[in-house]
Amino acid sequence: MKRVLKQVFVSYSCHMRWDSLFDDLEAQMAEQDRAQMRDEISENIRIERSTAELIHTLSRFQGQELTIHLSGESEVRATLGPIAVDYLCLESESTQWVITNRVIQSISLPSKNGAGIDRRRQIKSIRFSSVIRSLLRDRSRCQVYGHDGRALAEGTLAQVAKDYLMIAVHPRDEFARAGDISGRLLIPLDSIGWVVATKLN
Repeated sequence: MKRVLKQVFVSYSCHMRWDSLFDDLEAQMAEQDRAQMRDEISENIRIERSTAELIHTLSRFQGQELTIHLSGESEVRATLGPIAVDYLCLESESTQWVITNRVIQSISLPSKNGAGIDRRRQIKSIRFSSVIRSLLRDRSRCQVYGHDGRALAEGTLAQVAKDYLMIAVHPRDEFARAGDISGRLLIPLDSIGWVVATKLN
C-alpha cells in the first residue's frame, strides 16, 4: 500500500499581503494614538490657559524689567520683584513700588520669559499691610497714590495699622525731623492704589 504524502504549498504572496495589512493597521493605530494625544494636549493647554491667574503668569517674568501702565496715565518701568495675589512689587536701584492689582491698566511684557518661578519671591500669603509695614522700618520717603492715580500724601510712614496707615508730612528729600513735620495724614489702606518708597542717602 502506497503512502500518500501531502504537500503543503506556502504562498509567499499571501504572507506579504498579511504583512502589508498588519502594517497598515499598526500605522492607523499609531496615527489614532498620536491624534488622541494631540487632542489631550490641546485640551490641557486650553484648560491651563482658562484657569491661569495673574500671579502665575507674571511669575515667569520675575527679575526682568516690565512697563506697567497705571490709573491716571501713570507709568512705571522697573524690575519685577515679589508677587502676591492682590499686589506686586517693583524695584530699581534706590526705589521700590508696591502696586495693587486694582490700579493696573496693562503690562508690557518682555519678549522672552525669565529663568522661571522663584518660589521664595512669591508671597501670595503675605498681606499688603505687612509689606507696607516693612517700608516703615526702612524709614524710606514714601509717596502714596489713590486708585485714580492722584497723590494722596508724601512723607515718612509713622504707623501702619491693620487697615490704615499714618504718614508724617514733611519736605521732600528730608528726614522726618520733628521741626520739619508739617502734619500727619491718616489714609485707609483700601484707598491706596500704590506706594513708592525711595531710600534717602
